[in-house]
Amino acid sequence: MAPAAGVEIARSRRIRLRQLSYGDIPWLSRLYAQPQVRQFQLDDCPTRFIDVAALVAWVNQIYARHRGLGIWRADSMGGEFLGTFSLMPVQATGEVEIGARLTAQAWGRWYAIEGGRLLCRQAFAVLGLPALAAYHHPQNEVVARVLERLGFRETGACEYAGKAARRFELAAADWGVSEAAAAQA
Repeated sequence: MAPAAGVEIARSRRIRLRQLSYGDIPWLSRLYAQPQVRQFQLDDCPTRFIDVAALVAWVNQIYARHRGLGIWRADSMGGEFLGTFSLMPVQATGEVEIGARLTAQAWGRWYAIEGGRLLCRQAFAVLGLPALAAYHHPQNEVVARVLERLGFRETGACEYAGKAARRFELAAADWGVSEAAAAQA
């Protein structure tokens, strides 16, 4: 059973992250159907109602099995749907992967940085994870810049979901340094 809408896991000055519920299916379907959002995705984005419902059910299983991990709905403090942010377990490697899918309308408004900082704080300060991994499409340079701004370092080219990708990593110790620098900026 999905949690009730509004189960918040983190917030910043401008955004709040909460667990997904079945009421989010129409919002997620529209997000995943946006051609601009799909263009550089490494994995498939479900768009059909039944497939998005299955995704929400699966994510709720992750909430139950992996404390502090999952995919979260992101809204502005004014209630605007921004997209999703995620910390997902990678079964094959044991890593935790950071991710985001924002609506095209949310691009260029620094939400990716702000949400990324919330996720790093969740991963390192709350969960005590040793590191985070990130993967992105090689042609999506904006993601590389966001990851670098968060303190991630590129570790090289790889394959992800059968596609060419770039891999980045951020160690907990390095995050502490980048957080201190960001606080002074």
